[in-house]
Amino acid sequence: QISMEKVSICAAINEKKKAEFFQTTESLQPLINNYCKDLKITIDSKNNVSINIIFEDKKQLENYYQRTEFNILKGSVKSLCHNINIEINDLAVN
Repeated sequence: QISMEKVSICAAINEKKKAEFFQTTESLQPLINNYCKDLKITIDSKNNVSINIIFEDKKQLENYYQRTEFNILKGSVKSLCHNINIEINDLAVN
């Protein structure tokens, strides 16, 4: 059995940067979908965003998670959000 690798990013979008965040994630989504098995971005009414990225296996995670598309995604979360929590397979990373 192949173990899926899961990256979870939770954050609160800064109210004034919401439009910018939506534009960035919307343009990145199709690109990121090329490099992972599944990508879900959900935003609740309080502007909390939850990004879940599923990779086929550890190799896919290692090969693709450092790609430009993911770095742009992580960078935009870091610059447009606060209370950021990133986990890989339920383990917190910085």
